[in-house]
Amino acid sequence: MSDLCTTTWWFEVLGALRAGRDGQDVPLGAPKQRVVLAILLLGRNTLVARDQIIEAVWGESAPSSAVNVVHTYVAGLRRALEPSRANRAPGSLLRSSGDGYLLRLPQDAVDLDVFEARVAAAGKLRAAGDLLGAHEVLDEALGLWRGEPLSGLPGLFAEVERGRLVERRLVVLEDRAELRLALGRGAEAVGELTRLVAENPLRERLHGMAMRALCQAGRQAEALSVYRSARQVLIEELGVEPGPELQRLHQAVLAGEDLTDPSPPVTTSRPVAAPSQLPRGPANFVGRQRELDRLAQLAGDTPAGLVVAVTGPAGVGKTALAVHWARDRFPDGQLYVDLHGYDPQRDPLDPAEVLRRFLCALGVPTTEVPATLDERSALFRTMLADRRLVVVLDNARGSQELLPLLPGAHSCVLVTSRRRLDGLVAHADAQIVDVALLSPTDAVGLLGRIAGEQRLLAEPEAALRLAALCDRLPLALRVAAARLAGTPRLSVAGLVAELDDERGRLAGLGLEGGDSVVRAAFDASRRALPRLPARLLTLLGVHPGADVTPHLAAALAQVGLGEATRALDALAAAHLLSVSEPGRYAPHDLVRAYCVTLAAEELTAEEHRAVAGRMLDYYLHCADLADGLLPITRGKVPIAPEHPPAAVPVIDGSGTAMAWLEAERGNLLAAAGYAAAQGWTTHAWQLPYTMSRLFWLSADRATWLSTHEAAAQVVRGCGDAEAQFVTLHNLGVVLTMHERFAEALDAHREALAVSRREGHGERQARVLTSIANIHHETGQLALAEEHYLRAAEIGERCGARFAQANALHNLGILHADQQRHAEAEQRLRTALRVYAETGEVIGQTACLSDLVTSLLATGEVVQAMSTARRALEIAVSAASPYHQGIAHDRIAQALDAQRDPGAQGHWQRALGLLTELGAPETDGVRSRLARARLTA
Repeated sequence: MSDLCTTTWWFEVLGALRAGRDGQDVPLGAPKQRVVLAILLLGRNTLVARDQIIEAVWGESAPSSAVNVVHTYVAGLRRALEPSRANRAPGSLLRSSGDGYLLRLPQDAVDLDVFEARVAAAGKLRAAGDLLGAHEVLDEALGLWRGEPLSGLPGLFAEVERGRLVERRLVVLEDRAELRLALGRGAEAVGELTRLVAENPLRERLHGMAMRALCQAGRQAEALSVYRSARQVLIEELGVEPGPELQRLHQAVLAGEDLTDPSPPVTTSRPVAAPSQLPRGPANFVGRQRELDRLAQLAGDTPAGLVVAVTGPAGVGKTALAVHWARDRFPDGQLYVDLHGYDPQRDPLDPAEVLRRFLCALGVPTTEVPATLDERSALFRTMLADRRLVVVLDNARGSQELLPLLPGAHSCVLVTSRRRLDGLVAHADAQIVDVALLSPTDAVGLLGRIAGEQRLLAEPEAALRLAALCDRLPLALRVAAARLAGTPRLSVAGLVAELDDERGRLAGLGLEGGDSVVRAAFDASRRALPRLPARLLTLLGVHPGADVTPHLAAALAQVGLGEATRALDALAAAHLLSVSEPGRYAPHDLVRAYCVTLAAEELTAEEHRAVAGRMLDYYLHCADLADGLLPITRGKVPIAPEHPPAAVPVIDGSGTAMAWLEAERGNLLAAAGYAAAQGWTTHAWQLPYTMSRLFWLSADRATWLSTHEAAAQVVRGCGDAEAQFVTLHNLGVVLTMHERFAEALDAHREALAVSRREGHGERQARVLTSIANIHHETGQLALAEEHYLRAAEIGERCGARFAQANALHNLGILHADQQRHAEAEQRLRTALRVYAETGEVIGQTACLSDLVTSLLATGEVVQAMSTARRALEIAVSAASPYHQGIAHDRIAQALDAQRDPGAQGHWQRALGLLTELGAPETDGVRSRLARARLTA
């Protein structure tokens, strides 16, 4: 048996680096050898490349013998950690693998892991309402800290990681203070919060909690003093006013509001999200005792890692059974997704998109969701490793796409499908629960629950016949019962007579057997509807998305918003639509197929195209409106739908714009796909164009790429020069982000050829700059300079001032990278002047920040400081957090050049802003802050 199994290991990084084996300290050797152990500990249970260790230990000063030295350090660690290991025998704890090393440790062998586990446990207790228990567990977690993390270890790596860990501890300290406030124990927190504010004077959250704690202690005057001090330090150090939350708190104290109530929300450290995504189950669930007993038996026999495939024909109630059984059984939450495996108008959901949604529901910020399917799947399993959730994967079509969605051993997975999913049985040991038709008794019981039991008892033979006509399918039974409930004068026999009449009834919907009866039930329910809801069912058959809103319905039917809302409510009342969330209506898959069939039957080709045009124009108009309000520069592509909607949702600022785009993301993508497939060329490229800034802000480069690849296929043969240029140029931009440089160059060259054919100078300048950026990125600096100069010359010649300034701006950055700072300053000042003349504020703040780099390199520190502060002023006026973060970084660099300790405050501010955005500059800022702390 290996030492890993029989030895008790304990490693500490939350203080001086220590290692223990069976309760005895392990001598760890020289400082750099200890650094190597720290690197391996922080990368525990993953392969750490030798080059990564060399970079961390020596940075840019690695000796030629670095590989051999690392080997020596690792050998020394092996001797210290595993002294009984035979010479040249492979280690059980520290192993070599290729060009790297793997430190294999149990889950609870590192104090940092135990700390994070307790923080996560506190989050669960907080989510469950046990504030006192959460506070006690956080006390235990913070008790693991023994001083400055990794104290005594030399070098930049240790300082960077030290900064990360110190920040993590501070967040948890804030969470504990929030819990004390929520428990009404603010007076106890005053001392600690006062100390933390003194140590972190630029952290607004701490100032706010200190004010609340003082108010709970009856010391309102001191709370106002805390605000005045906070405002003074923020203005003096950063040149900014306190944020809106701190200002609101200040006004509340001034107004004499009661802040002693321990009710403000508590923010806790990630991961704390306990998702509750199961849809509302049917209120009248009947029968299924056999299936419920089978699920209970499987859960008892397989307490961990249970995977169940709930199978059966369409409309039989698979989802209702899964939701009914799963609710309230799993303390850590429920995840749910409709995979659209049988949707007649939508492709099945991609596993990567499903994982993106699940990770966001579990608390992962959008910008931190990994890019690849494998990475997302690994993070998903990691986050669920010690949690008991249920994951419901509804409407699955096949087995292979389900495998990346399976969580760790403690959670349960329920998959619903019309297929048996034998592949899932083979690869994941899934158990099968087949859902049969309801028994005649249960079918009549379901009818009675909805339509009234006395009514069914009065006509027992007709009730049995009605159940048979509905094939005892719960969906069809519910529709028929809703018809009876909504029409009190209609007898059960009368409804049976309608369903018995085959005139006009389709042979089936082309799905599983028995659907002809479902169609008959739908037809009967539709005939009982008012004109507009009945008509709307037909129009919805043209819509490719998953759900609809009253605004879209109004555009489709060409009616007012109120009429559209009432029509959708009527369809929901008839159980033909369900309300997925307030204001959003979704049809069941069979109802969707019914709508598609109605559209094919009842709309002429001309009518069908007119409805599709109104649908696409609605999305394009609203997407353009929202896109124009996002806090990022956009191009000047004219968007002019032929039929703009009369009623549009509230989109009046960046917040509502982003909210609308996120809510409609799926429908917008479906509309863009529909446009590309059905020959709507303008919408096929303009919809992706209006979404590209959403993709940029949410770091969704994969969808950005896929939408523009599809649009490029459309525009290449359409003869519309603007469509070709915009789409191909944007495709080149996103391909560059994916580092697919050769393909990006091809797309940009296509766009350049289009702009040259049209004689469009401004577009030529833009795409030449993009090509130059690729050459710059790939180290072809002479080619990059040549293209920048050509772009600037063309822009100036044709009066395209922004394109000229952008080319000169990027050329200045190139010169700065080449240490040609005098030329860089000249180019950047020219670009800055043109930006100012054209009113391009984002260009100004970015250019000023880049100018600071060259000014510092040439020793113009005072000028660099004033330039950086000007960059911050413009970024604040433009309400751009990204550019504010960049400007704070430049101010910090200017202060650091003067050995001014105030630099750290600006780097902390920059780090906060850029981390929240997931900006790529974050790591650089963190390293500079670490160096400043190291030298201090």
